[in-house]
Amino acid sequence: MEIKEISKDIYDLDAWLDDALGKEGTPERERNREKAWEEYNAQILLDARKNARLTQSELAKRIGADK
Repeated sequence: MEIKEISKDIYDLDAWLDDALGKEGTPERERNREKAWEEYNAQILLDARKNARLTQSELAKRIGADK
């Protein structure tokens, strides 16, 4: 997949995203958007757990869940 250069140092990222993730409004694009959102939220939770200096086991015990 190649990014189309519109003019010197200006690129068409919308076309590149459409090729990579599907066009806006398509089910494929929505699945990719949901996957990105899930990964984003997972990273926030991971960072918060690490900042609190908790292991997965310790966090699970505190919230009453499995690791």
